[in-house]
Amino acid sequence: MNAAAPLKHLVPGTIRAAAGCLWEGTEPQNAAALEILNAGQQVITPPVRDAVIQNLVSLFRGDYLLARLMLEEGRFMVFQAILCLSAAQNPEDRDSWLTLGRLQARLSSSGLTSRNRIEALVAIFERYGFIERRKAEEDLRISILMPTARMWSADALFTEMHLSPLCREQGQEETSAGASQLLARLSHSGEANGSLHQHADPMAPAWSERSIAPATAGHRNWRRSFAPLLQDYFGMRMQHRSISALAERDGGYLTLLMLLHEAAQTGSSRIQMGYESISEHAGISRTHARLLMEQAETLGLVQLHARGGRDIEVRQSAWDAMDIWLTGNFAYLLATV
Repeated sequence: MNAAAPLKHLVPGTIRAAAGCLWEGTEPQNAAALEILNAGQQVITPPVRDAVIQNLVSLFRGDYLLARLMLEEGRFMVFQAILCLSAAQNPEDRDSWLTLGRLQARLSSSGLTSRNRIEALVAIFERYGFIERRKAEEDLRISILMPTARMWSADALFTEMHLSPLCREQGQEETSAGASQLLARLSHSGEANGSLHQHADPMAPAWSERSIAPATAGHRNWRRSFAPLLQDYFGMRMQHRSISALAERDGGYLTLLMLLHEAAQTGSSRIQMGYESISEHAGISRTHARLLMEQAETLGLVQLHARGGRDIEVRQSAWDAMDIWLTGNFAYLLATV
């Protein structure tokens, strides 16, 4: 269950999963991304992987709004694109302004999602206070999409939940330093020691008033430098179908995280997780929970030995898939640090 190679250097140009290149199929368009994915060693270790899973489960379990906005793959892509394209704007260059049309053109041209869905998701983000529309001072006919402090704060916390375990890795100085440096750029205190943030608690979700703060200059600069890698980053995620196929459905990724977390906590590959429990924690119906588990079985991640989630075997392939998935995500998150 917990076999994995030691954590190696995690810097641009030194990332590859032990099971093979992280990128399958067509090569990424960005040369830097190609370098990231075509060199190096497996980077994830069981303690890091398990800590990331625990962080994400603690953050999203029971927090239906945040889980739907950030864990479902289509919404995640739009969320990330809004932040990066907003940070990369040049007031002197109208073509760089983040309008709805530009967001649609950037994402729909890649074939990752449709223009109509992008428009609908922008409306949802606006409804819940993650973005607002402002008239461009240079041309009042144009409405600019502006991420709010709520969106920047959610992004900072989401990134922290992934990278804070890396800060505590012993004997991996470059990786730990890179993760700590990025978290310091996102932090208003300028400090990052790898400790779990006080808001990593389902009772204090990232969109609550207690965790809202304007983006730091370092946060914006990181998102600006990440923008050229955006399409390749999305493409990398889409290639890992065993996880992205679940992540495309509401509650799918969170359900997988909860299964792995339960298996890690019990120390057994055979666990019990009733569909009613999944429904309660992920904010989905019991029927939807059952369909997700059947899909996970079809994907080879679990084997169902009884009805209703009474006997679920979490297969080694689920751990392997999560290792490679997190490796790819770490590679991109730290590529521009």
